[in-house]
Amino acid sequence: MAEVLGNIVFILLLVLANGFFVSAEFAIVKVRSSQIVEKMRKGNRYAPLAKHIVEHLDAYLSATQLGITLASLGLGWMGEPLLADMMAKPLTAIGIFSEGMIHGISFTISFAILTFLHIVLGELAPKSLAIQHPETTTFIVSLPLQLFYRIFKPAIWALNETANFFLRLSGIPQPSSSDLLHSPEELEIIVQEGAKSGVLTKTEQELLSSIFEFSSTTAKEVMVPRTEMVALDLDFPREVLVRKVVEEGYSRMPVYKDSLDNVLGVIYSKDLITLLEHRELIILHDIIHPAYFVPESVKVSQLMRDLQQRKLHMAIVVDEFGGTQGLITMEDILEEIVGEIHDEYDEVLKEFEHSTDGSALVDTRISISDFNEKFSAAIPDDTEYETLAGFLGKQSGKVLAQNEELQYENLHFKVLKTSQRRIRQVRVKKIEIVPPA
Repeated sequence: MAEVLGNIVFILLLVLANGFFVSAEFAIVKVRSSQIVEKMRKGNRYAPLAKHIVEHLDAYLSATQLGITLASLGLGWMGEPLLADMMAKPLTAIGIFSEGMIHGISFTISFAILTFLHIVLGELAPKSLAIQHPETTTFIVSLPLQLFYRIFKPAIWALNETANFFLRLSGIPQPSSSDLLHSPEELEIIVQEGAKSGVLTKTEQELLSSIFEFSSTTAKEVMVPRTEMVALDLDFPREVLVRKVVEEGYSRMPVYKDSLDNVLGVIYSKDLITLLEHRELIILHDIIHPAYFVPESVKVSQLMRDLQQRKLHMAIVVDEFGGTQGLITMEDILEEIVGEIHDEYDEVLKEFEHSTDGSALVDTRISISDFNEKFSAAIPDDTEYETLAGFLGKQSGKVLAQNEELQYENLHFKVLKTSQRRIRQVRVKKIEIVPPA
């Protein structure tokens, strides 16, 4: 009886050893380094060991594979004969089976039992446990896994080097730790999944998504266009100059001579206001600061660093011929991350607002890609325009006036607000197109 119990315990130990290495393999792959670092800050004594394992993932994965292989071979080599021998004794006692039948039946039963135990207790259960609780599992397995690694380190090293040798012969590059890092595209998918599962709020998702897009955004996409620039002519009379600065309320304004293509610099409103009591002393030349010019293709991420280093808040955007295309401020750049920033004097037009009748109120400065996404439309991209206003201008061939309407495929646009030579807001609605009979 003692021998039977000993055999059963030995077989179960091999199954559990297999399960240990399987759970270790999945846990150390799935656990995040940030989780371990957080536990280290809280003083978890196993966290430094777990961090070491994750930082040397290739070596410890090889250790788990070696452990799984040894346990599986042990089950096949020793477990099956032991269990078959245990099955053969009661079958022999029955006395109705031949020796050949007893061997076949005992082998089949022992093989089925071992396969069941190996798959359920040695594979599926530990794998599921490790996937559901990778952090806890990693801390539990870290000490025995490191001991196993140290004992079999020469064998593991030899196996790794042999595998890498065959990879090099095949022209496959050796795996590196950087392969485990997430690309920006993968991180964005993770953020989207986090929002779907409720881990991230909608605001947090939008903020993180804006950061991912930030590095590819250019000054041309963010700038205040030339037609909307508020600037001062060097030849303005003093009264006009002061009135314009006070009415507009900007802290910085470009100064030009003759045309916006000849920007001389930037004035700070505070410099002008200090001279209001002595208006006869106002000489615009004396308070002009040098302007910072940037190409329209510059990335806003780089521009933000440049402005910070130069301690500036504004840049003039120029095209390849040096003509002024617009201006961009630090606030414009920050809005690409956190969204629109308005003060109490701004007239706020929502970029996109759905109405109950299925239409939408749209600020025409919205990009074509954003409009298509929010309204499920299919306006084609074109190098001649980037915003909805540009698209409407190209389709109509003119600057549409208030209440004018335009139809493009199944989209019906009606102009609601205009200013000077620009459409500001439209109402857009999808209409049903009846095919000709």
